[in-house]
Amino acid sequence: MSAQPVEKAAQEVIAGDPRESARAWLWPLTVAVAIIFAMDTYLVATQPLLPFDVPVATFIQSFPWGPVTYIFAAINYTAGYVQVAVGVAAVLILFLVERRAGYLMAIGSISSGLDNLIKLAMARQRPAADLIHILTPAPGYSYPSGHAVFFTWLSFMLAFSLAPHVRPRRRWMLWIAAAIVVFLACCARVWAGAHWPSDVAGGFLLGLGWSAFVVWLPERWLPSPSWKWFTARRRRVTS
Repeated sequence: MSAQPVEKAAQEVIAGDPRESARAWLWPLTVAVAIIFAMDTYLVATQPLLPFDVPVATFIQSFPWGPVTYIFAAINYTAGYVQVAVGVAAVLILFLVERRAGYLMAIGSISSGLDNLIKLAMARQRPAADLIHILTPAPGYSYPSGHAVFFTWLSFMLAFSLAPHVRPRRRWMLWIAAAIVVFLACCARVWAGAHWPSDVAGGFLLGLGWSAFVVWLPERWLPSPSWKWFTARRRRVTS
């Protein structure tokens, strides 16, 4: 693995075309993220609060976000059935446009199912109103953050799926946009008082680790990125 330059591996992932160089780094990345996620999960399971939970939550809630709070409100709105509908719509639309993108989105969405199973096993309660300000009360358990998982895999898979169809000079904008969405989604849940930072960290790690796993292993058996699927379907409809 040491002989594989990390720059080349990163370029392959950014281009949405992982090859030997990328896969040589993706599997240890998947393992590393899984270990960090396991550590976060263990700490959350054994401690009521992590040392950074209250200070970080207080900082995020007191920070002058300005108009960004409207984005936070929109992100927080995508919960429950709304989030499921958004995820299903994304999978179907991408599948109709390009088979590979649809498969990537579908496999990526499995991480949201894992999130629900872990929530039930952990049964961590939501933040209490005597510690932080609750702007948006949320039902259910707290760890890991379902929004963090959802927006991480959704943003990652969208950027990865669309990258082969974007000019190399502009691909960085696609990934920067994905990173911004993930950052805003994580901050939105803490800002609303629906999650502790450790919940959001766990959700982000779960979504990132699963996305790295998908790009490392299942992706190699998927069709090549191409618009031919959509073009062929359109021709059959118009003929």
